[in-house]
Amino acid sequence: MLPSKPTALMLGDLYLVRCFGGTDVPLVIAGPDPTHVSFLSRYARRTVTIAPWDRPDTVLADLEQIAASLPEPPVLFYDNDEQLRFVSRHRERLSKVCRFLLPDAGLVDPLSDKRQFGMFAQARGLPVPRQIASRDVDGPDAALASLRLPCVIKPDLHRGWYSHPELFVDGPRKAFLVSTPAELRERWAEVARLVQDFVVQEYVPGGEDQMYSFHAYVDKTGAVKGWFLGKKIRTFPRDAGVSTFLELVHEPSLADLGFDIVRRIGIVGPMKMDFKRDPEGAFHLLEINARFNLWHRLGAVSGVNLPMIAYCDLTGLEGPAGENTYTTDIRWLALANDLRSFLRSYRPSGELGWLDWIGSLRGRMIYDVFQWDDPVPFLSEQYRYARAVVRRVAGAKAAT
Repeated sequence: MLPSKPTALMLGDLYLVRCFGGTDVPLVIAGPDPTHVSFLSRYARRTVTIAPWDRPDTVLADLEQIAASLPEPPVLFYDNDEQLRFVSRHRERLSKVCRFLLPDAGLVDPLSDKRQFGMFAQARGLPVPRQIASRDVDGPDAALASLRLPCVIKPDLHRGWYSHPELFVDGPRKAFLVSTPAELRERWAEVARLVQDFVVQEYVPGGEDQMYSFHAYVDKTGAVKGWFLGKKIRTFPRDAGVSTFLELVHEPSLADLGFDIVRRIGIVGPMKMDFKRDPEGAFHLLEINARFNLWHRLGAVSGVNLPMIAYCDLTGLEGPAGENTYTTDIRWLALANDLRSFLRSYRPSGELGWLDWIGSLRGRMIYDVFQWDDPVPFLSEQYRYARAVVRRVAGAKAAT
């Protein structure tokens, strides 16, 4: 019998798990919520409930215990800023029991904090919009003295941002666009009541369909082992919302810019750069993430499986062939949120009609949760949704 390959220890979401579907890599899924859809994937060899992330010492002990139960150190996968900062802060202990590749701690912090990132990028001459941090100025009028409107307001850290539903009456926005001094003052006061630290950044003109991203895995020598470029098609809400419709693209000038920034900042491991293209065609860097993300599933089915490339690099196994060649004829769709965005924004604004929206959904597609050969996560999500609808209806009847 051939020896088993090293385990992939997944702290991330379903899209990361599915990057290993159909392979012989054993997967262990770990997280604080045992009802999460990733726990239901047929690709999970084992699932383990760990402590909540606000108990980092216990989480660390839980991960050490999982690793100790395996025949050799697993490859660790993480996909949000909270997990990234956790792994970075505990890298000395975790590196004794897990395999991962992170930038130096002095780079992780500025990449996961928007205030620090603004100063970091400006100091290195990266093409970023001007910004002001709320903690560095005395209120919105001081920000107005330094920035040109329109601007966007967004949090220093993503953690806890979406836990304030009063901010998101029309959907989960990553940022708020303000076009006048009065709007800036009003939104500043609203956000400041709930979020301690945030930044105000000059807005790059253009819709969400001008948002691009450069994705790569960089080995410890600084060599890019695999990469691809992405472009958003739609989000929910339409402005600064979460992704609902994505595609891969070929943009040579953006690829050149991404490779240049990789060399200039010395990043290693998984990474994503977000850009926005202005009406003149120039790309403006918005942020850099040193972690895995939801785009990787689309990259994998299109020809560049960055999580598998990372796994092979960290285990010394031969990587997948053709890691720098990808197709652009497959799209990723979150259908429910895309329909919501169409009905609430794109259709009322006249930007899309029914035939336009339906026509845009033609062609090869993968989905956020639904997958024919891994159906239980989708069925579970639909069951939860149906139960929630029944509870709302029952509550409405009781109230009358």
